[in-house]
Amino acid sequence: MRRIHISLFLLMIMILTALPPTHAEVVALVKNPRPPVIIVGNLYPKFLTVSPNTSYTVYLYGIDDVGIVKMGIYYRVNRGNWKWLYASEATVNENETMYNIITSRFLTQKFNFTTFYGKATIPPQPPGSLVEFKAVIEDKEGNIVESPVGIYFVPNPGGKKILIVDPSLKLWGMVQNLKDLDLMVNLSFERYHYNMSDYKDVLSLLRPFGKHSDFLSFHSWQYLADEYNIAVITSNELSSALEEFKPDVIILSNLWMKEWEISRKDIDKLLRYLRINNAGLIVTHGTLYDGTVFKNKLIKLGSSKHIGGFEAYKNGSIATALGLELLPFIEEVKLKAVELGKSYLSEIPSILPFIPSSAKIGIKNREIIKSTSLLEFTNETRTAFGWQYLLPPKSLKFAKDRIRSLKLDVKDDIKEFAELQEELFGNSNYLKSVSALDFTLIDKIIDSKILDDKISIPVGFKTLNLTASQEIIERIRLLKAINPDIVDIVALSTDYMGAIITRDQNHRGDGFRSAYVSFEIEAGGRKEFKVLKDLIEWSSEFRPIKTFAPIVQTVILANDIDWEIKGKELKKSLESFGVMVIRAKPQEFGKLKSSRFIIILGGPKAYDGVGKYVQQALSLEEQEKIIKGEQGIFIKRNVWTEKQIVIILAGKDRNQTGEKVSKYLSGVNEEYIDLLAEFFVK
Repeated sequence: MRRIHISLFLLMIMILTALPPTHAEVVALVKNPRPPVIIVGNLYPKFLTVSPNTSYTVYLYGIDDVGIVKMGIYYRVNRGNWKWLYASEATVNENETMYNIITSRFLTQKFNFTTFYGKATIPPQPPGSLVEFKAVIEDKEGNIVESPVGIYFVPNPGGKKILIVDPSLKLWGMVQNLKDLDLMVNLSFERYHYNMSDYKDVLSLLRPFGKHSDFLSFHSWQYLADEYNIAVITSNELSSALEEFKPDVIILSNLWMKEWEISRKDIDKLLRYLRINNAGLIVTHGTLYDGTVFKNKLIKLGSSKHIGGFEAYKNGSIATALGLELLPFIEEVKLKAVELGKSYLSEIPSILPFIPSSAKIGIKNREIIKSTSLLEFTNETRTAFGWQYLLPPKSLKFAKDRIRSLKLDVKDDIKEFAELQEELFGNSNYLKSVSALDFTLIDKIIDSKILDDKISIPVGFKTLNLTASQEIIERIRLLKAINPDIVDIVALSTDYMGAIITRDQNHRGDGFRSAYVSFEIEAGGRKEFKVLKDLIEWSSEFRPIKTFAPIVQTVILANDIDWEIKGKELKKSLESFGVMVIRAKPQEFGKLKSSRFIIILGGPKAYDGVGKYVQQALSLEEQEKIIKGEQGIFIKRNVWTEKQIVIILAGKDRNQTGEKVSKYLSGVNEEYIDLLAEFFVK
């Protein structure tokens, strides 16, 4: 029996000596002593939040090869003074999971250095608080090392739920003590046999921001936390957070880097969530940045999936959700340009972020933004270029002149952004980024010709022809006519660089409200966050319109011959999509030509008076194309009244007119009718 007791005793000693102790002291003389390492087990709490009136215990593990004389944390609340808390010894049992997470990273069980497992507790804070903390260790030789900065916010649990996708905060916290982090990663491998490979992997991202810190601004979400129940996550946490947190509004915060790109699968899940729950969507600044470099192949710098190509017209994307519906068309143009040897076009970003602007931003819609009539920035803000194609034609002309004149003023900032990307990714496109401000891609949208079965885009002295399904061609034809009308530019800067663009899909029961903020509003102060709160309140209060009559109602103008050939089929097909259709004979049309949606069958020479109305709607050049059989599908705006759409389907003879009707119908689907409905409720 005594032998059994002795054996058990020896076994326990062996187990205990194999585990890293909570506190171990070195007694041997150390040659070439090195600085210590401080590990924080819970640098970032879940969702970067801690409930109000709840303390937060930070667990620390110090390692040194001679001896530790001081260990604890500094913390501060709402950017106040740093306060010191000494670390007390923590037992393994009080948080065994945390202890195992920390100690499981040791690469050996033979220790010849001092360790200390400790804790420090930050006192409870009220809603609306920002808490920052950093662990500090000092060894007997006087070496002091600091951990990355930990961050959390204290939300209002009774407020609306706001899910914020913002990976930049953790990077910001690491950059604050980048030199010490770099030192600890090296020491952990060289001296202390501790695995910090996760930090080592991210150092390549951190170092460039150490030199270009202006591109990693702190986002003051505490200004939302006083009223809302916020949760802050990284991009790869989006799917699970939607299920668990069930937000009322989702904010995608300046997700410009390819490492922050939301996967196609998660974009699909986000769009489904928005529709099922009528949730709000707010997207800021560089989230739609699609920078690329061509070196025998396209190399991504930005988050191009957030825009998508033609597939976005079927599956949706972040850009289409926001109402920037023609950006996927531009992405497809850029891809086609590579095939035609015009790779320079593919390198011009559709959305270019981080352009400095000190211009005032005037609020144009006070029903949405109620807190102020003007945003002024004490210092410059950073805004994005590329959304300006949504401006009315007269405003677009002024915008071109103004923005082109800004090129010299902002080229150094664009160059620094290119230098940052060169250091991050090994590639950049400074000259192509500057050329974006010449409206190169926006002009491609404006100058493109939507023909009957293809899209032609002038590229220099050549023409780039895009082929696609008829559904995509008809969608783009319609979008060129109505895209600016389905969104609302509710705020606009005097230099035409900064804007807030909203979209309200109140024409459908599963619609949602969205807002694109072209500038980095989350890097601002209380006034900017009041505007953000306005957008949260608006986007979270979706209300579908109630109507007993069909939203889309059309008048079909046709003579008896064209009506019999294809007019009846057109009427039946449109009615299958829920459209109310009225057939108008030429002698009846005078009373109906102020209708908002008109389809005309026949060309400028059509019988019984139809031709004279076609002549009023089309230019001489367009009429000539019909007569020659070169083109027969046209869409025109505001021919006889404001907010009007007129579609002409015509051939050089009655049979070809019938063919044009069939081709047009092959491109009409539920999504097409949905866009029309959205236009008509505005």
